[in-house]
Amino acid sequence: MLFIWSGWGILAVPVIIGTAVVVGALGGFALRAVGHPDLIFLAVSLGLFAAAGANWLVGRRLNGAPPRELVDPATNQRVLLRRRHALFWVPIQYWTLPVALTAFVPLLALRNL
Repeated sequence: MLFIWSGWGILAVPVIIGTAVVVGALGGFALRAVGHPDLIFLAVSLGLFAAAGANWLVGRRLNGAPPRELVDPATNQRVLLRRRHALFWVPIQYWTLPVALTAFVPLLALRNL
């Protein structure tokens, strides 16, 4: 698979996948421990919501840094340099919305219960 990123934008992939897997697995173990293995889709949804939240925090932290100010010696104009962290030209924190919307998909299984 081809990934295009700038700065630390590639960090969105392991943050989303890692958080979703860890939280989903812990939720699945908890549901099996209390005797509800048929509600595993709730653990999947919880993992995706946690991944969306973690991604938002990482993205806001990385892209929220103040810009560096430079002065052009030829024109004496100020230039602000911002470090941009993006995946597929989209800033990291905005990948939260598709992940959060994907978290609603497992909840559609509630309609069949």
